[in-house]
Amino acid sequence: MKYTNRFSAKRLGYSLGMTMMFIIANTLLCIFSGVLVDKYICLAAINICFFLLFMLLLADRRLKGHLPEFNYITYGKITAALFIDWIIVFLCAFFAPDFFAPLIIIPLVSGCVFDDGLSNVLSTYFVIIISLCCDYSLYIVLCYVTLVLFGSILSNFIKREENIYKLYSIILIFAVTTLISTIFFYFNFLELRMTDFIYGIFDGLISAVVTILIVPLFNRFVVESQTDSYEEFLSPDFSLCQDIRKFSYIEYTHALRVSHLCRKCASAIKANSQLAACGGFYYRLGKLEGEPVIDNAIKLANDNCFPGDLIQILAEYGGIVFLPSSKESAIVHMVDSVVTKVELFDSDSMSSSWNQNMVIYQTINELSQKGIYDNSGLTMNQFLTIREILANEDILNDNLD
Repeated sequence: MKYTNRFSAKRLGYSLGMTMMFIIANTLLCIFSGVLVDKYICLAAINICFFLLFMLLLADRRLKGHLPEFNYITYGKITAALFIDWIIVFLCAFFAPDFFAPLIIIPLVSGCVFDDGLSNVLSTYFVIIISLCCDYSLYIVLCYVTLVLFGSILSNFIKREENIYKLYSIILIFAVTTLISTIFFYFNFLELRMTDFIYGIFDGLISAVVTILIVPLFNRFVVESQTDSYEEFLSPDFSLCQDIRKFSYIEYTHALRVSHLCRKCASAIKANSQLAACGGFYYRLGKLEGEPVIDNAIKLANDNCFPGDLIQILAEYGGIVFLPSSKESAIVHMVDSVVTKVELFDSDSMSSSWNQNMVIYQTINELSQKGIYDNSGLTMNQFLTIREILANEDILNDNLD
């Protein structure tokens, strides 16, 4: 797929917000820790270098589609994750005893929006900054680095849909946090009292409880906000929607028909109905700019911060460059082909349901025989379900309001 390297105004705004967040958070951390001016300048230099590299890595991951749950990730959610991480850092720095700060939570939150590499880099950065500001000893630093590494591994399991994996992950978070904190405390002081072990248990409980409360809520926020964004893209007030209407009312009507049918077909086979509806509406978006249609569609989609899965459908327009690679993309291709074919005939020739059914069956069967949907993941039963839905729809007289 071809993504544009341009920053949209929205992404630029969130990037500036992340910049201000890092500046303010680091300044406050240094002030509350009593850091002198010369040390603050050095820390500021480290932060500037890290933030620039972090943004470059983030842009690279986004363009390559390597962010976890890439379909749902936006710069707004990344900004929210960083905000939560900074809150955890402040609470750990000023309220948790040495060795017993639940920093294992940071990679668990970061893992909701970053891949393992970015999550590890960001978590390690937080450990380094908090250690420099609070003058931690080597054993404290090693303790917290070990915790975030374990947290990065466990974040892959906490996001699994199976409840048994989540249960095991919570138990491991409690056990690992308790043991790591207690063991490194012993390495530092070469003694261990019952009070210190209780601190470790309390640290583990906090880590487990916060993980139970925060991570599922944040994951739900990531998914649900994506549904909201799809509906926003389909709103008649959305700028691109208005542009299509102004460009051609016939094109706008076609987009509404395709979107409505895509949503219905996707719901029937339990695919992502919001994605399919959005993909159907903007499938011919590139016509606004003309040739090359696909490249122009992707450019407009990137400029308007469309999610990656929606851009993928636009890149697979007509199966010209790429064949449909998902069920939603196959649905959009199938529905658009059928609606386009039916619209070529006037309403009189389509007045007979037999005529329409014949056109629809012939169109879909020809596409299937060409192998266009072989890589989409559609099963034969799902294909037949979609075909029956389209065959039984009154496409030209469908209510588009």
